[in-house]
Amino acid sequence: MFKKHNNGPQYYQEEVSNTKIIIFCSVIAFITIAIIVFTGYLAYVLIQNNHNVEADVEDYSTIGKKNEVTENKARTRRTVTPPNIANNVENNVENVTAEPEAEPKISEEPSSTQKAVKATSNFPRHDYNAAIASQLPSYSDEIAKKVVDVYYEKAKKIYLTFDDGPSQNTQAILDILDKYNVKATFFVLGSNVDSKPELVKKEYEKGHFIANHSYTHSYRDIYASTDSILNEYNRCTTAIQNAIGVPSYNPHLFRFPGGSYGGPYHDVKQAGLEVLKQNQIASTNWNCLTGDAAGSTTKEAMWAELKESAVGDDNLVILMHDAADKQVTVEFLPELIEYYQALGYEFCTYYDVMCE
Repeated sequence: MFKKHNNGPQYYQEEVSNTKIIIFCSVIAFITIAIIVFTGYLAYVLIQNNHNVEADVEDYSTIGKKNEVTENKARTRRTVTPPNIANNVENNVENVTAEPEAEPKISEEPSSTQKAVKATSNFPRHDYNAAIASQLPSYSDEIAKKVVDVYYEKAKKIYLTFDDGPSQNTQAILDILDKYNVKATFFVLGSNVDSKPELVKKEYEKGHFIANHSYTHSYRDIYASTDSILNEYNRCTTAIQNAIGVPSYNPHLFRFPGGSYGGPYHDVKQAGLEVLKQNQIASTNWNCLTGDAAGSTTKEAMWAELKESAVGDDNLVILMHDAADKQVTVEFLPELIEYYQALGYEFCTYYDVMCE
């Protein structure tokens, strides 16, 4: 007799096999959907984070000399090349037709004449303790007009301005400014002031002007409304007061991140100017720049950008940055100072404009 095998019907084995295939395919489909969803979310986050960077570069590359009250059009970038801005820059700029004049020699150490140059800023006129009680920035309609008119004054003056600090590069910049006995204006970020208050205190005690560049530098937060602009200013000012130990200090001067003109937040910036005015706060941009915000990574590139943007201006309000990633700015600064000292320029700060 044959023994009967009780292995179950054949169709049951096929059903088990099909079930495994279905489960396997379902798992693969689920994983695929999860990857697609995660990739989409990651792309969205990157696009949102990159939005501010693109707007920043756009604003820095298009904003020039602005009259915050009456200007309605963005400044067209000049293409005329002036003589005498930097050594060997002509080789890096196209369409140069004029032979440059002799360039001032750049040396490692300042000459005896340069060492004798006195700091031109009127602040501090007294010692530090006296300066706490007097010669602080103030605001009036006349002063606000003078801030705007800095761009148009027919004089050989330079305002060195540094945004986004303090950072580890700030101390090196302070050392260079000390070496050449030059004062500058620092548009600080409140968040960085809170993390490095000792550097802001050094800036103040050395007679540099401490101005306001918002607390966060986050376009989305700052330009959410005009109230947000004012709140960012107040938070940054509080951080400055705490850092320098002067509760009454108010710079009365704000530089919009990305500038006060142009970009996707143009309308709220323009409305913010009026809110700042109502709160006794003036605003300034710049009329020439080195390109360090938009990625100039060599001294030659910075000279070329400065050369192009400074055409036609007597007073120069130069935009630079002392953020953590601006090491080339530190390397470029001595050449810039020596060059303009040799040409007889006067180095000023906003103390000279905002102290009555």
